[in-house]
This record gives sequence, C-alpha cells and structure tokens, in this order.
Amino acid sequence: MKKLLGIFLFIGLHLFGQNNTIKKMNLQECVDFAIKNNENIKTANLDVAYQKQFKKAGTEIPKTNVLFAQGQFNSVYKYDNCVTVSQQIPFPTVFTAHNALAKAYIKGSEYKLAATQADLIYQVKSTYYSLLYYYAIERLLEKEDSIYQSFAKSGQLKYETGTASLLEKTTAETKVMEIKNQLLENEEDINAFQIQLQTLLNSDVEVDIENEDLTKNALNISADSNNISAHPYLLYLDQQVVAGRKNKTLEVNKILPDLQVGYWNLSIYGPADIGNGPYTLSTKNRLTGLLLGVNIPLWFYPQSAKIKAADITTQVAQSNYNYNKTVFEGQFKQSYTLYLKYQNSISFYKKSALVKSQVIIEQALKSYETKEISYVDYLTVVSNALDIESNYLNVIFQNNLAVLKIEYLLSK
Repeated sequence: MKKLLGIFLFIGLHLFGQNNTIKKMNLQECVDFAIKNNENIKTANLDVAYQKQFKKAGTEIPKTNVLFAQGQFNSVYKYDNCVTVSQQIPFPTVFTAHNALAKAYIKGSEYKLAATQADLIYQVKSTYYSLLYYYAIERLLEKEDSIYQSFAKSGQLKYETGTASLLEKTTAETKVMEIKNQLLENEEDINAFQIQLQTLLNSDVEVDIENEDLTKNALNISADSNNISAHPYLLYLDQQVVAGRKNKTLEVNKILPDLQVGYWNLSIYGPADIGNGPYTLSTKNRLTGLLLGVNIPLWFYPQSAKIKAADITTQVAQSNYNYNKTVFEGQFKQSYTLYLKYQNSISFYKKSALVKSQVIIEQALKSYETKEISYVDYLTVVSNALDIESNYLNVIFQNNLAVLKIEYLLSK
C-alpha cells in the first residue's frame, strides 16, 4: 500500500512539475517563436495562398452547352435528331483584366502578411520590455524593502529601549507593509505581462524573459520620417487602391461582347437528287456545320452601375490610405518628440540625479542613526531618493516604448 501511494505521489509531483515548466527566452527567440506559432500569421499566410489560387480562376469560361434534339423537323422521317455543341467565351481582354486584378490581390495579401508580422513583432517587443521594466521595479522594491526593514528594526529597538515613540515604531512598520503590498502588486503586473507574452507566442507552456538589466540598454534610433510610406500596412492600403482600379478595368471590359463558337450535326432522311439521279438518304447521312457569333449586351445599366461602384470603392480605398498615412505621420512625430524628451531625462539622471540619490540614502541613514535628523526627515529624504531611481526606470521604460513605436512606424 505504501509502495502504491509512493508511486502516485511521484506521478503527481512529476505532472505538477510539467505543468509548471517555464520557458525562458530572449527577445529574438520570442519574436521568432511568435512568427512561427501565432494564429494571425497563419491566417495571413492562408490568405496569400487563397489569392494565389484565385488567380488561377482568371481563365474561367462558362460551361459548354451540349444540346440534343429529336423529332420530325428536317424531313419526312419522324425521328430526325440533331446534336449541337456551343461555347461562350468572354472577350479576351476580360482574361487580361482578371489576371491583373488577381496579381493586385496577391500583392495586397503579401503586404497584409507583412503588416500582421510587423504588428506582432511590435506587440511582442512592447510586452518584453514591459516585463523588463517590472522586473527592474521588483529589484528596486526589494532594495526599498531592505532599507525599510532596517529602519523598522531600528525603530523597534529604540522603542524597546525607550528612545523612540510608538508613532515612530508604527510608522516604520507601516512603511514595510506598504512596500510588501507594492511588491505583490508588481508581481501581478509581471504575471499579467507573462500571460500576454504567452498568448502572443501561442505557447503551450508558460513563458518568461531572460532577466536583463533595463538600465544598461536604453534603446536609441536614428529616424527618418520619409520611410513611413514604406510601412507594410500603408503598402497594403495603397495596394487596395491599385486593386480598385484593376477591378474597375475588369468591369469595363465585361461590357464588351462575348464570343460564341459551336458545332452542329443534323440527320437527314428521305429522297434526294443533286443532278445525278434520284436516291434516298438514310439515317446514316448527316449534315454538319459551325456556329460563330457574338453576345451583345442590350441593357447596359447594371454593368454601368458596377463600374461606378468599383470607382467609388477605389475612392474609399484612397481616402482610407490618406487617413492612415496622416495618422502614421502624426504618431511618428509624437513618438519622436517623446523620444527626444526621454533622452534628455536619461542624460540628466545618469550625470547627476542617480549618483546623488545613492549618496543621499547612505547619508540619511547615518544621520538618522546618530540622531542628527528625525525619523520623519529620514523617511522624507529616503523616499525622495528612491523616487529618483523609480523615475529613472520609468523614463527608460517610456523611452524604450517610444523607440519601439518609431521602429514599428519605420518598419525596422
């Protein structure tokens, strides 16, 4: 019984370990994994395949018409028969126009795939750097926790020896609990972005990032707004305009008459005389001929409406392109302005504020322990110094988000 229980315990622990496996990846691994497994990418690839198959339908012609007739219609014989085979063929320029439209659709689906990939990469990178930021905040909070734990112990000791008030002791303990709560909240933020990253990667197992130092790799970029029009989403929208024009050309060509070709084979029975004397035609004797003609549309209004509708669709696509290009240009200007702002802030923190904040924390503790400052002054000074470090991390994070946005808009 004990042996059986041990086996079940081993299996349970083994399964538990499997279910809690976490796959750690760096940024490039995350991007590659997402492109390979994300369902949106798979859908976009299928759309490209669909459009390529649609192109093959450009040579489609109506079904061949085969007609068999029997009765007394060509002689005294009651069982005359006739077989007629005819085929309607669109005007040749229709095939050319359809092929051009299909090529435009294929190109558009390829741009859409590229745009989907660009969106996915941007989301993965943003999530990755968000996790880097919250891990950096976690380390800072742990540092704060260590500082305030020391403060709490000192306050407890002073209270027990009668050199500190209950207020000082309670304040120290409250500060420790506050940091503990912030750590818990930050842990939930980390969990939320881990779930988001796992969703983007479409991974069966939990994923996490390689815990790098956020402050060592603040992103930089040399930007050129002239490249915004090369973004795959704008190229896709522009291709919609091209496709609209091609569709209009196709509808115009459909006004042209269809061609009609055919063949008929007719039985003939009874007496005949072509100058060499009378003779009798049997059912084996037949007449044959070819049919050539055109199908001319008599009612142009429906097709004219389709042409106008195609023209309106093109105008809508052009307007949509113009609007999104304006939005992209505005987002670029905004992101680049923020980038310059954050670059200045990063330079300020590195050259001055960060160095001084560490000195402030060390000197404040010494002054508090030697009773040169009160616990209120100590908390105020240390909180301000730690706020500097927290603000520095936030500036780097916001800078990184601005750079990621700029790289996305410039297709980098």
